[in-house]
Amino acid sequence: MLSRIILLILWSFLWPLWSSAQWTIIPQKQLLLYGQIKDSITDKPISFANVEVFRNEKEGLALAANEAGRFEVKVDSAYILKLRISAIGYAEKWLELMERSNSNNQKPIDLGTIFIVPGNRLETVDITKRLPVIQNMVDKIVYHVANEPSLSGGTGDEVFRKLPMVSLGSDGKVALRGNQQVKILINGKPSAIFTGNSADALRMLPSDQIKSVEIMTNPSVKYDMEGAAGIINIITNKRFVEGLNGGMVSSVETRRSNIAGNIAGRMGNFGLTASIGSSWNYPIASVIRSERLSASGEAIFSQVNQSRNRRKGRQLALAMDYELDSNNLLVSNLNFNKLTVTTDNHIESTYTSDSTAILGTVDNKQPASNLDMSIDYIRKLGAPGKELMLSAQYVEGNNGLAYSSDYNSRREVGKNQGASHEYTAQLDFNYPVGAIAMDFGVKIVKRNVNALIAIDSLDRCANRMVADALRSYLFKYRQDILAGYVAAVLPIGKLFNLSTGLRWERTNWGGAETNGVSKFSNSSTDLFPNLAFSYTYAKNATFKIAYGKRIQRPGLYYLNPFKNNTDGANQIQGNPNLRSEIMHQLAIGGDFNFNRNNGHVGLSIYYKTINNMIEQVFRHRLENNRTMTLQTFGNIGSNNSLGTTIYGSYTLFERIDFKGNIDLYTYSNNLNSDFLNASLTKDRVYLLYKTFVGITLAVGKGFIVDSNIFWDSPQRTFQGEFAAFNLWNITVKKKLLKETATIGITMTDPFNKIKNLSSYAQTSSMMQKSNFSLPFRSFGLSLSWQFGKGKYGSYRSKEKQINNDDQKL
Repeated sequence: MLSRIILLILWSFLWPLWSSAQWTIIPQKQLLLYGQIKDSITDKPISFANVEVFRNEKEGLALAANEAGRFEVKVDSAYILKLRISAIGYAEKWLELMERSNSNNQKPIDLGTIFIVPGNRLETVDITKRLPVIQNMVDKIVYHVANEPSLSGGTGDEVFRKLPMVSLGSDGKVALRGNQQVKILINGKPSAIFTGNSADALRMLPSDQIKSVEIMTNPSVKYDMEGAAGIINIITNKRFVEGLNGGMVSSVETRRSNIAGNIAGRMGNFGLTASIGSSWNYPIASVIRSERLSASGEAIFSQVNQSRNRRKGRQLALAMDYELDSNNLLVSNLNFNKLTVTTDNHIESTYTSDSTAILGTVDNKQPASNLDMSIDYIRKLGAPGKELMLSAQYVEGNNGLAYSSDYNSRREVGKNQGASHEYTAQLDFNYPVGAIAMDFGVKIVKRNVNALIAIDSLDRCANRMVADALRSYLFKYRQDILAGYVAAVLPIGKLFNLSTGLRWERTNWGGAETNGVSKFSNSSTDLFPNLAFSYTYAKNATFKIAYGKRIQRPGLYYLNPFKNNTDGANQIQGNPNLRSEIMHQLAIGGDFNFNRNNGHVGLSIYYKTINNMIEQVFRHRLENNRTMTLQTFGNIGSNNSLGTTIYGSYTLFERIDFKGNIDLYTYSNNLNSDFLNASLTKDRVYLLYKTFVGITLAVGKGFIVDSNIFWDSPQRTFQGEFAAFNLWNITVKKKLLKETATIGITMTDPFNKIKNLSSYAQTSSMMQKSNFSLPFRSFGLSLSWQFGKGKYGSYRSKEKQINNDDQKL
């Protein structure tokens, strides 16, 4: 029954286009060419040799052979073709193919073994067409990091700050079009290194390891529907050559430092890539000032928290592949990370009613470690494009909080230890039908989450710490997902492309009875349609329209009923009754290159709605005749947003690169009745923005100067706003040792020693304000080095196949 529903809905998308008299779907007129490139003397395959196919002097395409020197390319069989084969250290070789008929049933052509001769190149080719940094595709925007010289020798957070539509906040969280519910993948798969603070993970990822970044605001149904804002997929460089090669990157700054290294190599059919990284910051002293006001503006409460923060992280990644034969491949991945954050707080609280200062100290230690292991089996089924992929993954997360507090003469120690276990099995099948690329898949995910809360408080009569039975408990939560999808990509004529699909997901979840929480269980069945249509209306210009539906399931941080009241005046607690967010988005946009690709401009306009919107909720209540603030989470209602994204770049005199992007979007809510009295923003519309402007100057002799400014508006909630964030970064780099090494000097906010981040939340009866002051000015030195030989490449068949991107973390 399910398969019939999926096929019926898919057919409803395709039939209007198929039956239209003015559009014609391309028949199977394409011809497959394949062969192998070898050294004419040693008879050994030449890994990653260049293959260029020309229709005429102006039209052509380029690709690279694989590690075995083999290549496959589809061409329009109606043309006379010329092929140019080249590799570093070899003379070019030209092949010419005669014109073929328009028959739809032509057999693939085996070009056999193509031998090229070692020696100097026969000619020097002047490149007049710049390689674009940004590429707009039917279902994503691709940022080619390798084509951005200023990012060489940097780290992943530098890459992310330059991505269109992407921003990093003061807390390190990544946002896409202003929404932090974005999923970050590596090679198409979730990684344990991004389970915690994404900024720490990105600082331990060298930019030279990143080939490109895919930004998907409307991802294909092949991906999980989790992540309301969309998906950011990091494609890493793969080195598959005989011998070893790798690199390292390190930076030492006045606020923090990091070091990372990677090594890769191949021995026959076995390939291995390994990376390790570490980051740490020096103790940072900050001050948080907050005050609570009545509806009339009278001061009720004030607090000063002098905090000292330290963080240390490390991560490890291993990727292995073994080619059983030309049609069978095994890929295995392991990722591990650990981050420890230690904070010492000295708190002074004052209630205006009695002017008595309440003193307290709270020491927190938050260790977090995450591990994921996966194995993928890829089977090629003979015909080009036909693949069967079977994948399995295990993910384990351990996140804890251990604290000791002495607040208002009340002493206690406690821990909140969370552990999660996730098991995934997935089957994907790629099956081209003529010119239509079809994808099918099924997936099973099983999640078990436990949180152990143990609190001891001081018994003053016995003068010892005793267990607090009323506040100690074990919270258990489970979630099971069964999913299936069908997707299709097809060309319509020579200028149009259509991508469509449908995903079905069945979710069961529940929790065991625990202290203050009754046993609960629930289930839902959802259909997620996806449609994207693109039109290439000029040689360097594309227009597209897309619609998609997505879901955001709350994670343990939002669900855990543990109440953290170490600061007696400000408490935090999760909500196990949260429902998943559901998002619908419609986007229209386009982009074009001009002046021989020296310039690029992109524009998109979108409208999205989020139902069951999850936001922080501040509630005020009396405790011991004093007003307390409880921060929890709730499904406040629906959110509507109309926005536009504009990004562009221009290169002047082949030395100066200008870049910029701006996101403008509205924020408005339709609140549920339970939250109408908790907000003053009903029927209001707010205009928010995120901007980036940068300039890169190639001075010559290997020197590069890069300057970037980021400026964001305050981010709204239904009760108030979070602080605006801005940043100015200046970097000077010098390439050394035949461009295998880079040394740099970095300055961050050189004229702004302290950054003040102000926020507020307001209800009909009270307002709470806070200001977070922390040192931000930083100076540093960086060094990167690459060693070994061989070309970079990245192949879809070697990417991780499981994409569990469905939780709100």
